Amino acid sequence: MRPGARGGVDHGSTIPLILGVFLVALLMIGGAIAAADAFVQQRGLQDVCDGAASAAAAEAARLDRDPSLGSGAELAFDGVEDAVARYLARDSDREAVHADAALSPDSTTVLLTCTETSKIAFGAMFGKGAGVRHTVHSSARSPLSG
Repeated sequence: MRPGARGGVDHGSTIPLILGVFLVALLMIGGAIAAADAFVQQRGLQDVCDGAASAAAAEAARLDRDPSLGSGAELAFDGVEDAVARYLARDSDREAVHADAALSPDSTTVLLTCTETSKIAFGAMFGKGAGVRHTVHSSARSPLSG
């Protein structure tokens, strides 16, 4: 048979196919790792936000029960913001977290919106080299005084 005729043997034609399959598999693995990393970082931010909301709710209850401080949501709200700031300042990993606090009209529930931009594994491969912005919400009700 002459070279190139049907039924002949073509050498090397599987190498591009193998490389293509390898690249697709590499992209899929990188995507799975990036997605898992983003999920874990968002869950970590949720944990921090929940802790800050609990600390702020406890502070709001303390301020509400303290007769020397008077009453009023504005004073309690200042205490809530201070409690959130103290909670976030405890750990240097929390420096990038920004929390916006709100207090319910009856001053018993603290509502927090926490945001953070974090870098993820293989983020640059998927156009997220600057990081991924996570936003989570949390609320905590202050303990009732007996």
